[in-house]
Amino acid sequence: MIFTKAHTLDDKVDKKLYPYETKEHKAIADTLNSYNIPFFYKQPMLVIENGKRMLEYADFFLPTYNGLAIDYIIESNSGVFRRKKNIYQDNQIPAIVIGKKDIRKPTWASQLYSKLQQVYHRNPVYRNRGKYG
Repeated sequence: MIFTKAHTLDDKVDKKLYPYETKEHKAIADTLNSYNIPFFYKQPMLVIENGKRMLEYADFFLPTYNGLAIDYIIESNSGVFRRKKNIYQDNQIPAIVIGKKDIRKPTWASQLYSKLQQVYHRNPVYRNRGKYG
């Protein structure tokens, strides 16, 4: 009987078919993989912004973390950064939005994992929807 080395999905998928947009996205993906956290890259989500339904794309969507989203925004004081945080908050989507200054820290990967654990294990906050809600 001949035994062959077991192949993983990573061995079968040509990495060139699924390139990441930036080296920071690749670093985040590698970190999630190192912690064995499954994710979808550039997952569309239906959100409401200014009263209108629209699709928003999370850089990373973590289905096993209750749909937690991770977005990388270069400038943490930009309008894009604030918009993403507001969309996630207004739509009650658990999310972590990180910037370039966050990812430059030597311990950023373990800090990201700690944030994931904090956000995932946080008690849900329910808003009062009116005087009867």
